[in-house]
Amino acid sequence: MVFVVFLGFAFVLPFMPLYVGQLGVADPELAALWAGVLIGIAPLLAGLMAPVWGRLAERHGHKRMALRALSSYVVLLALSALVTSPWQLLALRASIGLFGGIGPLGLAMATSLAPREETGRAVGMVQSAQILSAAVGPFVGGLLADWIGIRATFWITATLCGVTLLGVARFYEEAPRGGVEAKAAARASFADVLRLPRMASLLLVLFLVNFIGRSFTPILPLQLARLGLPAARLALATGLLISLYSVAAALSATGFGRLARSRPPSRLLVGSLLGGALTVLPMAFAPSFVAFLALAVLLGLASGGALTLCYTIGGLSVPAENRSTAFGFFSGAALFGGSISPTVAGLIAHLDLRGIYYVDAALYVALALGMLLYRDPPAPATSL
Repeated sequence: MVFVVFLGFAFVLPFMPLYVGQLGVADPELAALWAGVLIGIAPLLAGLMAPVWGRLAERHGHKRMALRALSSYVVLLALSALVTSPWQLLALRASIGLFGGIGPLGLAMATSLAPREETGRAVGMVQSAQILSAAVGPFVGGLLADWIGIRATFWITATLCGVTLLGVARFYEEAPRGGVEAKAAARASFADVLRLPRMASLLLVLFLVNFIGRSFTPILPLQLARLGLPAARLALATGLLISLYSVAAALSATGFGRLARSRPPSRLLVGSLLGGALTVLPMAFAPSFVAFLALAVLLGLASGGALTLCYTIGGLSVPAENRSTAFGFFSGAALFGGSISPTVAGLIAHLDLRGIYYVDAALYVALALGMLLYRDPPAPATSL
């Protein structure tokens, strides 16, 4: 479910500036501004609403809320193919953020069906699906836009969500919840969840880990141009680098998720963060595209599983009946980090193009030192 939905979303991202142009925005710089807002508004609002939809999932069931989210995607994406102005598209993109929430819901659904010792593996599989969709989706979406047109690509994306909706309705069996768990979930408030041990520090780690993961992407074309690549090859080289990095990160997420079954996830996270520091810093001094590409792949392998380990620690820290709300907060923190990261990276690039790599390395080291003081939680109580 997660792979198909996020793959469909990734279809429509590469051509957003072109679609804005078709909607009447002729100035290229203004079209780029519109595209940035349209791409960023959905994850920003999704981060804000994630705890709300998680809370509702605990009250009404994961399957019911997943069907609601998928139904809203089908309608909103289909309408996106019919818009006649960028303002209409903005309203629809904002609605996708407000009424979606399939990311944190997918994590909660996967972990609710897995034994506690398999939490890391379940989270790793969901994270791998999201990362791989980001690697494959833009390339396939670009091909579809050239082949059948931009508006038709929105129809394809809506159709994929519709097929996923039917699959969840037919095949997903929700984990049974006892009456005591249901009552505890209904009784617990957002403040109760936020008061869980180490919750605030975990939210900060999630925010910063995803901030780092999304930080250097906006400056990649400029960095590659500085390495001597001709302008005609920059787009292809950037796409290749992002795809290979994403594949490496997906492998990392799966691998660390499996390791978390037998090893403390907090210790694994320290290793991942230190590995990230050791690989992201040399990227600032890479002498060639080949060296930069190799370092990016190593960075994906080292740090791509960090977010998975954070979610694993969070899933092990909360009672089962409050997991959906907690994952809403976790996903919200990560989404906020990722949403502001490109802007901060752009500001740093104005001072020094390589500055973001210094900042990322310093944050990785600081997070690793902080996690050395962390102790993995015992099994939580059954209610708040």
